Order: sequence, then structure tokens, then C-alpha cells
Amino acid sequence: MENSLYNPYVTEPIHHVNSNVVGICYSVPYLHSTQDNPNILNTRNIISLHNQLANEATLMIIPFEEIRLQGMIKVPQAYSHLKNSRVRLGINYYSLKAHYAALLELSNDFSFWLYDFAPPGADWRVMDSFPLSGIVLNESFFNENYQKFTFPFFMASFRERDAEVIVRSHEPRLSAEQLATLNMSGWQQQRSEGELLEI
Repeated sequence: MENSLYNPYVTEPIHHVNSNVVGICYSVPYLHSTQDNPNILNTRNIISLHNQLANEATLMIIPFEEIRLQGMIKVPQAYSHLKNSRVRLGINYYSLKAHYAALLELSNDFSFWLYDFAPPGADWRVMDSFPLSGIVLNESFFNENYQKFTFPFFMASFRERDAEVIVRSHEPRLSAEQLATLNMSGWQQQRSEGELLEI
């Protein structure tokens, strides 16, 4: 008999600067994560599974690749189970820019986190004007920029809007105290290579 409490997904814990795990980011199904075929996250299963596990973290971050995002834009009612105060939908910059108006309308009901923050050539106005509830910096962007004088002020503009500011990395380069001084909320433990949402 199948164990309904078994988590079939690669998960990446999100640690707050106070070291508590405050969320889990769901990735591709573990058994298929190295295959070339596209993988589909069963969001209904994730919500059900998450609600069954008392020790699961509060937030659920579910990455939305371009194809799934287009489906959500066309038929948002099919995703009504994600209208949940604990659910965040992970999108990348290119999807945000391509579907800005539609996503802005959806933001009344759904909460979005931006992954691959500020890729080369990104329009700052697109990110600044959208009501993101979280941004996630990749490790290379963070390492290249965190020592710059303007970095903590740049991150503060998001924190002032109550958005989480996270760095996704295999191991945190800085201590929790150092991250806090940079106006970072914490870090997401990267468990796979490359970007979470590929272009």
C-alpha cells in the first residue's frame, strides 16, 4: 500500500535569518528530476500532502513554468485551490514581463515570488511596480552584488513592502546576522543545479 505521507517531490527548505524553516519550495518529482521529459507538479497533491504533515513548514512555494502559467492565465478558476494564504507561486522574470497585465490581475487572488531576480537586461520598472510577495536571488547574482554599497538599500525597497528577500544557494555564504544587515529575509537551500525555472 502506498504511503500517502511520502513526499514525492524534491523540496528546498527556506530558512529565515533567525534559522527557522519558514517555507518549502517544491521542485520536480524526485524520481524524474534527471529525465529530459517535462515534469508536472501535481499542485492538488502538494496542498493535500502539505496539510497532512504537521511538521511541514508554513509557506508552500510552487514553481510555475511558462506552459503552466499560460494555462493559469487562460483558466484561473482551475487553480482556485492555490488561493491560499500559505501558497506562493514562483515565476521568472521573463514570464512576468511577457504576461505582466494578466499576472497583475491574478495578483488580487494569488501571491507571486520572483525567481532569477534581475537577469541581464531586466527592466527594473517591471519588478518594482508588480506586487511581489517575495524575490529570490540566485547565488551568482548575490555573490557579485552583496558587497556593493547600494545593495542593502536596493533590498530594503522590497522589504518595506513586506516582500521576502531570499538568496537560493547550496550553503549560505554569510551568517544569518550578516544577511539581516543586508535586508535579506533568509536563504533557500538549493538542492539541484541551475535555475529553478529555466527559460
